[in-house]
Amino acid sequence: MWCGCCRTLSMKGLPMLLLLTILSVSAFAQFPLGSTMPKVKAYFYRNVPYSFVQEFKAENGDTAICFTKVKVLGDFTFYFDHNGVCTYYVVTYGKQEQPEVVHLLDHKYCKTESAKWISEEGKFDVILLPPTPGANYFSIVYKSDPSVSIQESTLNTLATN
Repeated sequence: MWCGCCRTLSMKGLPMLLLLTILSVSAFAQFPLGSTMPKVKAYFYRNVPYSFVQEFKAENGDTAICFTKVKVLGDFTFYFDHNGVCTYYVVTYGKQEQPEVVHLLDHKYCKTESAKWISEEGKFDVILLPPTPGANYFSIVYKSDPSVSIQESTLNTLATN
């Protein structure tokens, strides 16, 4: 039996929703927070399709690694502190996917503000960075440490697909 939302999905939208769900499962797993770069790389090499990977230094000096998604707009970018621990990561999506992603977040986490959620255990925050004017993507930030300063200018330059 189909629920009401499934009945309204077009055949074109169903594959995109399935892909989004698959990609979101890895994001919702929260494995990267507190993990190291070698563990994140190993997980992506084994489990997540991506077109290329890039390592760089963020504006605040943190080491970062970005995996660009395959065949869809967006990427996964992980930021590691000076101890090599992932303190936050960003997942970018195509702008048209925002309603589905917000729906998934609303059902997975506790909404505290219009664009902010917190895990049930209170261990991490999830923040929606809406598309900037003219952009074709938006970002979701998963962050374990509220004291981590996230510069939106850095995050909004990463979606390159």
